[in-house]
Amino acid sequence: MLPPTTSTTLLKDLGADAQSPRWSELVARYRPMLERFLSSRYPSLAAEADDLLQETFLTLAKRLPGYVHAPDEKGHFRNYIAGILRIHAAGAIRRRMREAGALADAAALAAAAADMTEDELREWRHAACEVALSQFLADPATEERTKQVFLRVAIGGERPADVAADYGLTRNAVDQIRHRVATRLRVLAETLADARG
Repeated sequence: MLPPTTSTTLLKDLGADAQSPRWSELVARYRPMLERFLSSRYPSLAAEADDLLQETFLTLAKRLPGYVHAPDEKGHFRNYIAGILRIHAAGAIRRRMREAGALADAAALAAAAADMTEDELREWRHAACEVALSQFLADPATEERTKQVFLRVAIGGERPADVAADYGLTRNAVDQIRHRVATRLRVLAETLADARG
């Protein structure tokens, strides 16, 4: 199935009027794609899918008045809305990690990893990345601004220059945050992935 295309007129109408009846058109167009994305990338969040999708559309309603549709410069709208969903999914994982304890999830992940097929190994590595991200987000020693900058640029796909402006940082500082956190997450994910014994 092809990804949905975006009508510039639809986005302008919705950005101008948060109560527009055209919201049902946008939801009907994007919800199936977002549901599939969520179920394939975050199957452990299936029970929270409706809430996460609702949060995504509510966030979009707040951001849409300032959104500029420029696919050649900023990427496609479908990537933008999927980025919002990724941020909410990461938040849900972070809440779970706080409730269950990151170490308990890492141990459960390691215990389930014996004698894997190639597909299972790929899923294992993906799960290790999710746990690494959750541990990073749950770390009270990491400044909240660092977490938000990384989420918006690396997970949400926002332009570094825009994020830099929002936080009063230089573009270089945002790039450094993204690089440092990505390196930290890669090391943590590799450690978790190797924990399968």
